[in-house]
Amino acid sequence: MDPLQLRQDFFAKMDWHGTFGLLLDLLPDVAFFMKDLEGRFVMHNRRACEFCSAATEEETLGKTDFDFFPTDRAQSYVEGDRRVMTTGQPILNAIAAAPEEAGSENLILYSKVPVRDRSGKIIGVAGIYRALDKKGTAPSAYGRMGEALHTMHMRHAENLQMVDLAAAASLSKSQFNRKFSRMFGTTPREYLLRVRTNAACRLLETTDMTVTAIALETGFFDHSHLTRIFQRIMNISPGAYRRRHAPESAS
Repeated sequence: MDPLQLRQDFFAKMDWHGTFGLLLDLLPDVAFFMKDLEGRFVMHNRRACEFCSAATEEETLGKTDFDFFPTDRAQSYVEGDRRVMTTGQPILNAIAAAPEEAGSENLILYSKVPVRDRSGKIIGVAGIYRALDKKGTAPSAYGRMGEALHTMHMRHAENLQMVDLAAAASLSKSQFNRKFSRMFGTTPREYLLRVRTNAACRLLETTDMTVTAIALETGFFDHSHLTRIFQRIMNISPGAYRRRHAPESAS
């Protein structure tokens, strides 16, 4: 029998959810999800359920990101899903705000791929993600690059130079930039700006500091620098973000 036909016949008889669902639940630090074209969850592993604060997978089925996560973050996840499903191109090792309460400084490393039926038509999206905590702790597989991540998280308010971050990873500046972009799907500078923006989100929510003071506290040059970067990353101004999340902060 043709090897490809053998595999196809085997997969046709296979209990996909029972087999892979069990294996995926055994991955303690990897969250897995699958959605249909409407963005409704059709599969979650145990770690992803934890991010949704759901006791079982059944509690998440048929629901969307907006049922579990802050609007700003849910919108960013949905936009990524749509890009993958529209273009058919995966997003690999990218960085996003963690699916947690608004203002959380935590980030995730994620990948998304299109889900296709037997004819090749895209019918949804699937993905995995791992959390980077506020100290930038990365899986051991990232090696010395994890030291650079740790430095960016712990010292984001300082005037960090790329040469210093490269040294933390035991690489030259050019090697560091290339390897970082290849591993995480973004430049070191853009990653650092996202860390600073997440820190600014937290202060906007939990303090009454002025935007200028927050800018200086989180590593931005001034009010206008923070506002420009915040608007680009969060699709909202710092002032509007503070007003939107004021009730959450007060509670």
